[in-house]
Amino acid sequence: MFSKNREPVTAILSGAGLRGREVYGRYALKHPDRLRFVAVADPDPARRLLFQKEHSIPDTMAFESWDVLMDRSRGRIADAAFVCTRDSMHYRPAAGALELGYDVVLEKPISPDLQECRQITRTAGEAGRFVQVCHVLRYTGFWKKVKEIVDSGRIGRIIHYDHSENVSYWHFGHSYVRGHYRNKSASSPLILAKACHDLDLMFWIFGEKPLTVQSAGELSFFHPGNAPPGAPERCTDGCPAAETCPWFAPRLYITAEPLLSIGLHAPSRLIRLFSRIALNHRSFLKILSRFDKRLDGILNWDRFPATVISSDLSVEGKMKALGEGPFGRCIFKCGNDVADHQVSTFTFPGGATGTLTVHGVSDLEGREIRIFGTKGTLRGYFRYNGEQITVTDLRFSRTDTVYQAGLSMGGHGGGDFGLMDSFVGSMRGAKTPNTGHTDVAGAMESHYMAFAAEDARVTHKKINMQEYR
Repeated sequence: MFSKNREPVTAILSGAGLRGREVYGRYALKHPDRLRFVAVADPDPARRLLFQKEHSIPDTMAFESWDVLMDRSRGRIADAAFVCTRDSMHYRPAAGALELGYDVVLEKPISPDLQECRQITRTAGEAGRFVQVCHVLRYTGFWKKVKEIVDSGRIGRIIHYDHSENVSYWHFGHSYVRGHYRNKSASSPLILAKACHDLDLMFWIFGEKPLTVQSAGELSFFHPGNAPPGAPERCTDGCPAAETCPWFAPRLYITAEPLLSIGLHAPSRLIRLFSRIALNHRSFLKILSRFDKRLDGILNWDRFPATVISSDLSVEGKMKALGEGPFGRCIFKCGNDVADHQVSTFTFPGGATGTLTVHGVSDLEGREIRIFGTKGTLRGYFRYNGEQITVTDLRFSRTDTVYQAGLSMGGHGGGDFGLMDSFVGSMRGAKTPNTGHTDVAGAMESHYMAFAAEDARVTHKKINMQEYR
């Protein structure tokens, strides 16, 4: 697919945070023959400088905002523009890039505003440009296998599709209680910010658009009424529940115990053993770190989510961030308003139903799926500690394991790099981009589903999906 003799696709980046730097930037560093960043815009000087150094970008091509980048560059200076800003800031850099003639890689959701979503779709069509929306899960081996089995007819016609998005307790607390997605008005409702991936999968696997949606859910746990007695405003102010609270901030951002605990569930005995050592024998780990400096990053966690709270990843830097910033607040006193659980039911042509459950109190991060067809049942789980798909034949009551994979600590099960391979391949050789996956027009359906489901949750009414199209 990739030739070493071809020039890499060149790109500019708006937003050098988690997705921009640690996913797409990492892809470019790993595959310099495929993708090269030539300019960056980010309001945080530390993040901007770090991205500059990693990608050898001169000061003249580093800017504090996307509009300054596009204005001073006086036209298109690369093949593609990556828009990895916060949700509420997607529209203007994406629209500006399209007007300058860039093809665009746009983080999901397209926008938290339905009219802006529609306008980006129209602008892309009018400009004749390709917008790759980052619904990365379609590019994983797991979800491609689910789609393959359904399309093959092996389980017959779908009667019911049941999909659960189980957000781990620590991740939900980080992103949707303390973090950038805690308020609908400033970001997106939960079902759009987190579960538009899942709605995209439902639409893709069904292969048809839903007719109606009903939805129920609320914020029932993460609010002041559930704070432990005597809990202060911040975890760092001497909380009496520090030892028992799963959301005690230093435990996540300094020692990363919730993340290391994932390894206790790994299929590999070696990973389980290492996780136990990392969690229970830190003094021994310090001795080992003298011989392998990579262990320093485990003793003082230097990856997501620590990279979100501060650019200074020393213990002192992170404790300062917890003492002053939003990520050190008591999990029950964050002023958040997004639902912490929601169930949405869609109807499809032919009478089939699909349900999506999303909640934020799971022990393990991941998705579970059950598809009940007229010939058989597909069951699967897609989690950090492993992936598996089984198919049970109704006639012979035989269950076959048709897909299995081990521990995956990041990258959406390979979907992040899979999407980038697809995008770069399209940019390099295809006469027209590969729009069969997650181009902006196709991605709009998951957004219609999300906006309609949130409307149904708030109004307690069944929504006709056609009204949103």
